[in-house]
Amino acid sequence: MKVEIIEKTENPLLKRTDVKFKVDHSGGPTPRRLDVRVQLAAQLGVSEELVVIEKLASTRGRQVASGIARTYNSREQLESIEPKYLPKRGMPKEAKAEAKPEEKPKIEKLPEKKEEKLKEAGAPEKPEEKAEKPPEGAKPAGKAKEVKEKPKESGEDVKES
Repeated sequence: MKVEIIEKTENPLLKRTDVKFKVDHSGGPTPRRLDVRVQLAAQLGVSEELVVIEKLASTRGRQVASGIARTYNSREQLESIEPKYLPKRGMPKEAKAEAKPEEKPKIEKLPEKKEEKLKEAGAPEKPEEKAEKPPEGAKPAGKAKEVKEKPKESGEDVKES
């Protein structure tokens, strides 16, 4: 595996260096982020923990991967700017388990919008309470559909085929 830096840009406002690179991985699969990070840190002369690989993608049909990385001046700067998942992405599984924060308590589920509107309107909570069953033998309470017949116009008989 051979790492080649294509472009290196200093960003003084964010106190970091943006790097575009290519990795030649002839005869093997796309290299792991951890391995690329080690080589980039060695070439740039910084600590491995200050290098974050944003993107590493292989080109179809070729044994070359291209990527984007950023190096920071301090760990505090890295943690304040980068999303939390990105630095963890290139770490080995053991280090990810150590860096995992404690779980937060679950938030109680809020009632759905329909239930809130029903409660505000003073409607009963359960639909069974809303409708009472009619006694046996009684006709169901509901609107009867009215059927209106069109008056036939005189002299016109229409045959249906």
